[in-house]
Amino acid sequence: MRVKIIPPRGCDRSALDTRSWAELPEGSTVGDALKIIKCSPVKAGLLLVSVNGERTKLSRELHDGDVVGFFSLVSGG
Repeated sequence: MRVKIIPPRGCDRSALDTRSWAELPEGSTVGDALKIIKCSPVKAGLLLVSVNGERTKLSRELHDGDVVGFFSLVSGG
């Protein structure tokens, strides 16, 4: 299945195509998406997570076409 992943700064985008889509096996969760972008557990604990614009947990199962976003709780300007 293909999902779009919007990673936070400092994470590895190499598993994503030029439009931020990644291939994941059926049954993958938001936590699995975090592993693809090699986000550290410490950083992951400081993120808000959304799927298709709806806030969710890392245990949520993903489906083909989902858009997963990871956003920092605090960011500077």
